[in-house]
Amino acid sequence: MFVRSLRRGLLCLSSHSTIPNPSPLPIPPLVLLRFLSVRPSEDSPTISLLIKSLGFSPETALSVYTKLPNKNPRDADSVISFLKSRDFSAAQISEMVRRFPSILGLNPERILLPKLEFFLSKGLSGPKLTEFLSLHPYIFWRSLEKYIIPDFNFFRGVLNSDVKALQVILRASRAGAHAITAAPNVKYLVESGLPGTKVAALLHYHSHVFFTSPARFRKAVKVVEEMGFDPTKTVFFHALKIMLTMKESNWESKSTIFRDWGWSEKELVSAFKKYPLCMANSEDKINRAMSFYVNSLGCKPSLIAKYPALLSHSLEKRIIPRAAVLDFLLSKGLVGKHLKLAVFIVMSEKEFMKKILRYQGEVPHILALYQQELNRLR
Repeated sequence: MFVRSLRRGLLCLSSHSTIPNPSPLPIPPLVLLRFLSVRPSEDSPTISLLIKSLGFSPETALSVYTKLPNKNPRDADSVISFLKSRDFSAAQISEMVRRFPSILGLNPERILLPKLEFFLSKGLSGPKLTEFLSLHPYIFWRSLEKYIIPDFNFFRGVLNSDVKALQVILRASRAGAHAITAAPNVKYLVESGLPGTKVAALLHYHSHVFFTSPARFRKAVKVVEEMGFDPTKTVFFHALKIMLTMKESNWESKSTIFRDWGWSEKELVSAFKKYPLCMANSEDKINRAMSFYVNSLGCKPSLIAKYPALLSHSLEKRIIPRAAVLDFLLSKGLVGKHLKLAVFIVMSEKEFMKKILRYQGEVPHILALYQQELNRLR
């Protein structure tokens, strides 16, 4: 009954609209010939500028050039010069142009400067400013008066931090999302009795969760609540994130994989409630991890269901190297079988190193063994 209600909830949250893919129209030979004849070359002043000033390859420069609404090299050069004067490195400017080519057509003094000054006035400066803007240059496309300032005022009120509010705005800029979408969802969580600090943390670190329709958001919250998640716990927000970002078809596909590996419906639900992020793993990662635990280590599927966090670690960087060290210690009789594999895998790198260093007296080369396994799988 619980699983059925979960599926219904996911079905309600998923969008199933599809648009037919029309067959491409044939291109008349003369049109194709004309296109090829005007294809810009490296001799184009703008393409040459992109190659020399930003270090682009000819292919990348051509790709950026075709996306420029304004192909005037003087305009592009003025933007690049302006950004350099504002302490953006060549690598950061290249990243900005690669992500958002249209930035080269924006007026530096009229469009770029006022936004930079606003960010500076709110405490986002120095390396932090250039780093964030190089990753989120789309913000320059948005109106300062209509979007950035109103959004800042709203998020500042929730997060109680100028810099955090700006970070949320910058992350949302690519999707064109803004506070008018997030506001009713933030209000709904607060009115539902969730601690303000928890809502603020979710907004700061997982802001994209809030940029969805209020109806969809409320349904997701209700599904998670019906599953028994405690709204005051962080795991509630992880489950909510999964519900809002995963399609019902993906849920079913991953659930089928777990069933094929021997999980019961009860174990599937229990694993999700313990560690919702186990459903965020790709199908390939789930299969590879289950195969190693069950086929290579001889673990029972029920053990993985009991400790679902085991599925989220990297096979090459953590699971296999640590399992090899544990197997070696067991073979030498230095640890008993009571030492749980799950604990050995899940503990932090610092805790793991502290654990194995205890045996360096009996096994001087234990660190070399661990490093050898790490290098072997790279």
